[in-house]
Amino acid sequence: MAILHTPVEGFTGPGPGGTAFVNGRAETDDPAVIAYARRHGYEVEETKPRRKTTETPKE
Repeated sequence: MAILHTPVEGFTGPGPGGTAFVNGRAETDDPAVIAYARRHGYEVEETKPRRKTTETPKE
């Protein structure tokens, strides 16, 4: 997972690869979008992957 920050501060709208920016920030786990963002001047902040749980909560 990565958080992308646009070169244009505060931008809200569509971004590369279908990302949606709000106040200059979007999240993606697509490696192609992350690579594109790095090449085109976006700040890329790597984050830990979100855990997906498959267990059903016990009652």
